[in-house]
This record gives sequence, C-alpha cells and structure tokens, in this order.
Amino acid sequence: MTADILLRALASIPVALLLPLGVAAPRRVGSRCLLAGAIVLAALAGELAHWQAWAIVAATMVAGVVPIADARRPWALIGATLAVAALAVAVTGVGAVVDALQALAHDRRLVVVVAGGVTTVFLGGALIGAILHPFAQRIGTTKADLQGMENAGRVIGWIERALLYSLVLVGAPGAAALVIAGKSVARFPSFTEERFAEYYLIGSLMSLAIALGMAIAVRAIIGVNPVAPL
Repeated sequence: MTADILLRALASIPVALLLPLGVAAPRRVGSRCLLAGAIVLAALAGELAHWQAWAIVAATMVAGVVPIADARRPWALIGATLAVAALAVAVTGVGAVVDALQALAHDRRLVVVVAGGVTTVFLGGALIGAILHPFAQRIGTTKADLQGMENAGRVIGWIERALLYSLVLVGAPGAAALVIAGKSVARFPSFTEERFAEYYLIGSLMSLAIALGMAIAVRAIIGVNPVAPL
C-alpha cells in the first residue's frame, strides 16, 4: 500500500510546488500552502488512512512557504520539490521504493509514456528554442538580458510542456487549457510590447502543439482512444 502512496506522491508533488513557475499562482503564503496541500491531498485521497500520506501533505504545505522564485532563479522551488520528494521516499521506506519500481517495470506502457514525456519536455524545448532564437535576439536589448530571458523561458517551458503532456495524456485537455490561460494572465502586463507578445504566442502555441501531438501519439501507441478520457 505504501508503494501506491509513494507513486501518487511523486506524481503530484512537482505539480503542487512547481505550479507557480508556469501559471499565475497566489502570492500570499497561506494561499500557496493551501493550494499545494490540496493538490497532493487530492492525489492521495484513497490512502488517507495511512500516516505517511498525511506526513507528505504536511511537508508539501510547509514547502509552499518558499517564496515564488524570480523567473531567472527558480531553484528555490525546485529544491523544495526535491526535498519533499525525498521525504516521501523516506517515510514510505525502501520496501515501498522497491515495490513501486517492480510495479512500474511490469508495465511496458511506462516506457512509451516516459519516452514521450522526455521527448516533449526536452527535445521539444530544443526545437522551440532553435525556432525562437532569432525572435529572442530582437527582444533582448543586451546580451545579458537575452541570456536571462532564455534561461527563464527554458525552465518555464519544461514545466509547461510536462503539465500539458500529462494532462492531455490522462484525458483532461480542459485542465491543459487552464494552464495556458493562467500563464497568459501572468504575462498579460508584458503584452503591451508587441514584439514580446508575438514571441510569447509563438512559443506557447508551439509548446501546446508539441505536448498535444505527443500525448495523442502516446495514447494511440499504448492502445488508448486518443480523443477519449481514460
């Protein structure tokens, strides 16, 4: 049973704590803690009879205290995410880790799903970066400004495509649309600059197209109706 807790926790903790990097998340500490805890609590809804589940929810809420990192330096949130994931492994024990790995190893579809996710997040990012580089050069007033913007966009793009791919893969395209909408709200003040608005729209639409296309392809390969919810 603890293997199920571990798998659900490791799937939900990154979403709960890294969400502020990709969408317009609340900036009040209390609201962020409650949102992070609610996401993990929902993921562990079937396992709440076990103290490990509540320990993971509590740790996630504590990690929500970490300030929303500057777009150029998101490492505080990433570090908090890794710390809570390590705590989840610690409280569920080595046996849960072994059981979880064995359960995953017996499902060959996992290889396809993971390969699709890696392709979407990283190779998709490289493709988008190559296409957007000429546009980024026109936006950055100095080399330093351009480099900072590219680094921020790279990290946000990884998280954005991971969320979009996962949500479409599980048959929740409506939630994927909310990710794009939330990100757009967060960037809205910058849309007064026409060149940035065009740059942003090209990158976001390419991320959406890559994540959507890869998720549909993976669903077809593992034998799931590409347009029906799981």
